Amino acid sequence: MVAGLDHQGSITDIAGLLIALITLFTSPSSAPYRIDQQIGIPLLLASLATLVVDAQLATRRRSRERLRADRERNRADQERDRAAEERERALHRDQRQARCTVVQFRYLLAPTPANARPIADLIDLLEGYGDLA
Repeated sequence: MVAGLDHQGSITDIAGLLIALITLFTSPSSAPYRIDQQIGIPLLLASLATLVVDAQLATRRRSRERLRADRERNRADQERDRAAEERERALHRDQRQARCTVVQFRYLLAPTPANARPIADLIDLLEGYGDLA
């Protein structure tokens, strides 16, 4: 791989170099028009320089796009995790509320000491969360 380039950029530069070498060492008599070799070599070098710069710019652009996609994927993963945690908290909250409701109904239907004990436990638990009185 050419230094500072990704795989695609390296392939582009190597292909450009090969085309330049073929052009340089191909017999000028087979070309439909003749360009003076004095002008052709600098033009080949300039086109190679342009190709290398273009490959570097394309490599940087692809790298930025990959980083942006990774950041967006991470952000989406974090949001999905937060939503899952919130659903889990809501589920536990609903389950606790349902248990409290069941305990209350049991006591209302049969106010026995056995049904009063869970209500006392719930009151102790709720008082532990702060001033409820």
